[in-house]
Amino acid sequence: MKKRNWFVQAAGCAAVAFVFLLPLFRLALMSVTQNAGYGFGNYLELFREPRTLRAIGNTVAISVASTALSAVLGVLLAFLVAYLNIKRKRLLELLALVPFILPSYVVTISWTSLLEQNGGANRLLQLLHLPAVSLYSLGGIIFVLGLCNVPLVYLTTVDTLRKIPRDLEWAARASGCGRWETLWRIDLVQARPAIAGGCVLAFLACVDNFAVPAFLGIPASIPVLSTYIYEKAIGFGPDSFSLAAALSVLLSVVAVSGSAAMSVFARKTKRSESIRPDFSARIVLGRGARRAVEWTSLAVFAVLDLVPFVTMTAASFQDLYGRRFSAANLTLRNYEFVFTSDGVIRAIGNSLFLALITCAVCIVVGTAAAYGKSHGGGAHIRLLESCASLTYAIPGIVLALAMIFHWSMIPGIYGSLRILVVAYITRYLIVQIKGSSAAMLSVHPALEEAARVSGSGKARMWQRILIPLLFRQTISSSLLIFVSSLTEMTLSSILAAAGTKTIGLTIFDFQQSGDYNLAYAFSVVIVILILCGYGLVQRVGGAGRKKGDAAQRSPGEAGSYRSETLKKMEETAS
Repeated sequence: MKKRNWFVQAAGCAAVAFVFLLPLFRLALMSVTQNAGYGFGNYLELFREPRTLRAIGNTVAISVASTALSAVLGVLLAFLVAYLNIKRKRLLELLALVPFILPSYVVTISWTSLLEQNGGANRLLQLLHLPAVSLYSLGGIIFVLGLCNVPLVYLTTVDTLRKIPRDLEWAARASGCGRWETLWRIDLVQARPAIAGGCVLAFLACVDNFAVPAFLGIPASIPVLSTYIYEKAIGFGPDSFSLAAALSVLLSVVAVSGSAAMSVFARKTKRSESIRPDFSARIVLGRGARRAVEWTSLAVFAVLDLVPFVTMTAASFQDLYGRRFSAANLTLRNYEFVFTSDGVIRAIGNSLFLALITCAVCIVVGTAAAYGKSHGGGAHIRLLESCASLTYAIPGIVLALAMIFHWSMIPGIYGSLRILVVAYITRYLIVQIKGSSAAMLSVHPALEEAARVSGSGKARMWQRILIPLLFRQTISSSLLIFVSSLTEMTLSSILAAAGTKTIGLTIFDFQQSGDYNLAYAFSVVIVILILCGYGLVQRVGGAGRKKGDAAQRSPGEAGSYRSETLKKMEETAS
């Protein structure tokens, strides 16, 4: 029995190393490969290129500035929701989470529709004798990325603010501190690790993001490391792949270092997990001030998150791009093209296929790994979790390049949907492992023992006990994987072939070729699909939650549904 167990662990470790580690090893090896053998000539050549230094400088500037914007808006929103006696908090929170739900390239497309050269926003600025605004600039990239990452800072901060003991505030007030001084010296100091953790997540999201710099930076010749790797990877020349690999190693070092820093902040914030959150208002505003804060905050986030999508929807019905919106310019031909074009239908089919297969495999493998982990596991389970965390932490463009170096050597993989399936599973498996591991806390060991004593086999135990208890959190994790796979663009930008293009890549092609109205129409369809998917899963998850209420749950399962995704990200970093 021990010999068999040893063989299973050894085979599992070998399989994990082949799928997860070997591609990264070949990427690192390619970065030091030269015509004469091995060396660091690729790195030296990169740093001699002015464009490399420009890409590094742009990456740092964009990441720092957009993180600062996300921090200001996220902390402010967390303060409003956690401490003030305003109403409509759920609506305000929903508006703020819109950029987190939708893919970043859809958010980018919506803002380009609002701020197009002859659009309503720029015409209004001209009437006010103000200069027109262009998103195809360094400031535009910073702005869009900052909005997309606001939920990362908000979700890490709001729960921490609610868990700060009121005794500390009362002690400060008794010592003579005013309301705002107490907020500055007590609350913000206590929430500092959570805020810093959210900022690290936002910074890593900026470094990892390919869509926003690709949509806004490539047309304006503003390189960042992710788009620079893309340019090198699709370029021609004997050293293009080696230079792209060297850039990928540099970007991976930044991402892994950031993930290590995130783990420090995650450990600090975990100290307060046992504290029950206080949802009552700590600062009571008068009726007039309360209404002013309510409507001002709702108006700000409605403008930031809803107005661009309304503008994009209106622009999707325009016949010709760039003309003023009028009844004579209205048409349904953009949507007719989206629903009848062979290329678009094939892209939708490819993305749905990839999302379903990735989701199914991750549910099975991730849940099995979580079950093995909760029951002692073995070396192969621990190695799988570590490697899956690593492939999730490194930027997507780096993982895509590693997939090429590894799987192109195996016939029938590269150039087909198979390599995208492998890449998606490699990328998103850790999300399911973390989600299912958290769900395992709801399963008391006594339940399994009782099932075994009563003569139930493993199949019946999974059917009657484990699946009902694991259902809700498994669904929430698989939802994140499904939506991420459905709308993914970074991996497919390098790995997709002519017949394997995905939704995100098709929208990118529309934008690059100047077919903006088609990009708007396709993006509207994607937004509707995502919102319907979220609504359906929440309904199913609610039904599962009602069924699970009859079973005994441990305190470790507690936590709000809206922050489950963020907790998985924090756990992945740690």
